[in-house]
Amino acid sequence: MALHSLMRGVRSLIKLSENDRSMVKLSKDGRMAKKTELTRELIKQYIWKRYIDLTSNYPDVNDIEAIEVFERYYAKHPVNEDDECFYFGVLCFEAAWCCEDKQKQARLILKAKEILEIYRTSSEEQDWVVVEDRLEECRDFIAENNLEATASAIISKPKIVDGMILVEAGKFLFGEAKEEKFLEAFYVDILPVSNKDYRKFIEEQNYRNPRVWDEFPEFAKDDMPVTGISWMDALQYCKWANKELPTEEQWEKAARGVKGHTYPWGDDAPTAEHANFAHEDNGAPSLATLTGYDANESSFGCKYTVGHAWEWTSTTHQGEGRHRVIKGGCWADPSIPQFLSAHARNWASVKAKSELIGFRCARPSGMM
Repeated sequence: MALHSLMRGVRSLIKLSENDRSMVKLSKDGRMAKKTELTRELIKQYIWKRYIDLTSNYPDVNDIEAIEVFERYYAKHPVNEDDECFYFGVLCFEAAWCCEDKQKQARLILKAKEILEIYRTSSEEQDWVVVEDRLEECRDFIAENNLEATASAIISKPKIVDGMILVEAGKFLFGEAKEEKFLEAFYVDILPVSNKDYRKFIEEQNYRNPRVWDEFPEFAKDDMPVTGISWMDALQYCKWANKELPTEEQWEKAARGVKGHTYPWGDDAPTAEHANFAHEDNGAPSLATLTGYDANESSFGCKYTVGHAWEWTSTTHQGEGRHRVIKGGCWADPSIPQFLSAHARNWASVKAKSELIGFRCARPSGMM
């Protein structure tokens, strides 16, 4: 029997059921034990002991949550620059065999193959059985299920979930200098958070209204992007919605695609039909509703990223903890690329509550 097939059999014997893994652990006195913080180091210990050494004294870690931790990390750090990215590949591979959903299983096998091949190339280690056996199984699975022709669609077909769209993993060109970067897959809101969305949050959380609604009542319409909220307010909304603010890199990739276009629609200079900004054909500058401007959509399907309102990101400005990068330009800005382009960047204090700034949300792709 091939070693990789034997390993699959051993894994099936030691794998705990979902019911076993979800049981609440009690301390010796019968009280609920405090849950250990799930860190990458703890996950690595778990993967090494359970899936590489095949021992039974591994930490109590949930594979689904562990994958999400890795995804959040690789959303900000290139996989090919991590000497230990094989941990993520091994985890994706092992988690695949617990998937009843065949498409999720295929996605995990394809992701495992991608990561393990990246490790194999970057490390120049081509005879480590931990990687080689799993790669062989990945290739067998892909061939047996005829995934060669459909692999691209399985990995990168845009998937819409609760008003968010999947931005697939891969390289893209970042900033005005078009620096090549790599991001793991993530979801991002198709639209900026609207006043209607924010009102629901206010009602459920008994949160304060934005002052801008009183100062500029015309900016309080349901179908306008919410503005006049601080970075802290945006974080509270994200927490309520079980999401997070995008990094500057995530925001920009979602807005300009992978080819480094100046604007979501390409490189053509914006007109009054492209976006809501200070243009003589737009009349007096003012915030507009999230309608029209059909060209203001990226190749991923992300809408209204330039114009309307600047958008908060989670990225600090020049390491200054009290300032965050904002992206996209706004209704009061001219159409020059320094303001109204996908690579434009500005910054604001985390306490700033401006009628020029709104936000949209992101979250890790959560392959499981």
